Amino acid sequence: MLDHLMPLLSSPWLYVVVFLAVAIDGFLPFMPSEAIVIGAAALSATGSPSLIALGAAATAGGMAGDQISYRLGRRVGGRVRDGRLAEAITRAKRMLLRHGGLPILIGRFLPYGRTATTLTAGSVSLPPARFRLFSALASTVWAVYVIALGRLGGATFAHSPLLGAAFGVVVGMALAGVCALIEKRRPATRERELVAAGRR
Repeated sequence: MLDHLMPLLSSPWLYVVVFLAVAIDGFLPFMPSEAIVIGAAALSATGSPSLIALGAAATAGGMAGDQISYRLGRRVGGRVRDGRLAEAITRAKRMLLRHGGLPILIGRFLPYGRTATTLTAGSVSLPPARFRLFSALASTVWAVYVIALGRLGGATFAHSPLLGAAFGVVVGMALAGVCALIEKRRPATRERELVAAGRR
């Protein structure tokens, strides 16, 4: 199977695929961009693709997708009322109003967090310059993170790059799940603290 993938891995079209996948993931959160980048990074153990070019494509795609999501948020962000995305948007709005652009960085590592924070940043009219700054930071940090996961998988299973790619994806999903669980528990913990303080 790897033999069939090699032409794509050594082709400039791989970076176009990565750019488009990461960009689309900004407003369609079911796009498996993380798995694509992790897989490509794991397979780089074979000599291709270039990690620098891969990181540049992932970062640029992240910023492009964020801009599209931000502009959508300015138009329709308040119309998302149902489902997990709506819940994520509600949390993102609260965090953005309290902390400015920082949730854009944090949200990049949470399920639905990227779309929720970028849509909400547009709907609450976060200043474009600040949004671009945090989008660039979040995209860069995320690209380094997922490429590192891929390389970890590739190094762990050097004899089987495909198995290394799968390992990196599983580790990434596990870490995202842990972050989501921590983030979900924080409001409940905060509420208990407020109740306890009110009883004093």
